[in-house]
Amino acid sequence: MSRKKYPIRIPRFAAGIRAQESRLGAGRSWWSRRWREIMERMGLGARLGRGRNYAASGQVVSLKIAGPHIEASVVGTRPDPYLITIDFRTPADDARERIVSSLRAKPMMVARLLADDLPVEVETLFKAEGCDLFPGGRLSPGKYDMTTKCSCPDYANPCKHSSAVLLLLGEEVARRPASLLELRGITLEELYED
Repeated sequence: MSRKKYPIRIPRFAAGIRAQESRLGAGRSWWSRRWREIMERMGLGARLGRGRNYAASGQVVSLKIAGPHIEASVVGTRPDPYLITIDFRTPADDARERIVSSLRAKPMMVARLLADDLPVEVETLFKAEGCDLFPGGRLSPGKYDMTTKCSCPDYANPCKHSSAVLLLLGEEVARRPASLLELRGITLEELYED
C-alpha cells in the first residue's frame, strides 16, 4: 500500500508574537503546568508540535482577548493570515453569582489574584459549581468546554493554528492567572467590594 505524499509546505515569514516560555523552560507555577498538561491531554498529536513551532516562530500576528472570546490571526502558507476564534464556556448565571460571592467573601484570595498568584481554592470553587476553571473539560466525547474555529482548510479541530493561539494564551495565563477567570466571564473588578 503506497502512502500519499504531500509537498513540504513552509509557512510565510511573520514577525508576530513569539512564545517566551519555551525559552525559559517549564512553567514554574502550578497553573502554567496545568495548562500545558491539559493541552497535551487534548490529543492534538502532531498539531500541538506544529502549534508550538508556530508560536515560537512568531506566526501569530494578532491576539485579542475579550473575556471568554478570543480572536487571533496566524500566518501560514497562504498569502492571507488564517482567522481563529476561540470561545470559552462560562458558568451559568446562578453558578457565576455563587463563585463571585464566594471570592468576594475571601479578600485574601482576591489579593493573591491581584498579585498574579492563583490560589488552588479558586479551582475548587469552580468545581463545586460544576464548572472547569481550566480549558479542556469534556462536555461529551470529542467536545470540549471551548470551541475553536479557524479559516484554514484543515478538518482537524483544534488545528495547528488554534493550538499556537492556545499556547500563547497559556503564556498569558502563566503571567497573569486572573485571566483564567476572565476566560470564564468573571473580571477582577467584579470581585472588589463596592
